Amino acid sequence: MFRRREDGTEELISESESATVLPASAAASAVPSTPVNPVTAPAQASAPSFRPVPPQAAMSSASRPAMPPISQPSSEPARPAVSSAASRTSSKRVLTVGPDIQMKGEITTCDRVVIEGVVDATMRDVHTVELAETGSLKGTAEVEDAEISGSFEGDLVVRGKLTLYASGRVRGNVTYGEIEIQRGGQISGNIRNAADAKAGANQGKKAA
Repeated sequence: MFRRREDGTEELISESESATVLPASAAASAVPSTPVNPVTAPAQASAPSFRPVPPQAAMSSASRPAMPPISQPSSEPARPAVSSAASRTSSKRVLTVGPDIQMKGEITTCDRVVIEGVVDATMRDVHTVELAETGSLKGTAEVEDAEISGSFEGDLVVRGKLTLYASGRVRGNVTYGEIEIQRGGQISGNIRNAADAKAGANQGKKAA
């Protein structure tokens, strides 16, 4: 590269020298048009070129926790659970004759009969009969178990256990499988064990 001298001649110069020599117009264009504040320049250079993103916007739909489904309230009222014991109790067939009540007729297909009043009836297909102290039963009764604290008069067949309490009074034809009499209980009439009655019936059939 050549450089023109003041006398009009040209001189050969190296590339390193040509890089340092700039025309006045080029030097003027290289200088920035606005002054640079040395105090604020480093701060501007280190300032981030991006805006902070809010956490809600940065969270993608895939990373958001799934909301549980909202259950709709049922229009039907909640039904209380019925225990098996309560259902068994409600399914029992219980007949209660209260005090000062008089009853006459026939009593059948009961799990339990409680007598506190006065009853004149025929009783069959009954599992347990309970005769209270104030109760009175007259007639015919075929039951599985009997608990007597009152008075009974008539024909009584107890296939299971007959319990006669201290205040109990029994008079008539009585057949029982087992018997328990508390001190003070009274029983009179034709009294026999069910096994003996069955044996006597079988002997009568053979003799005939």
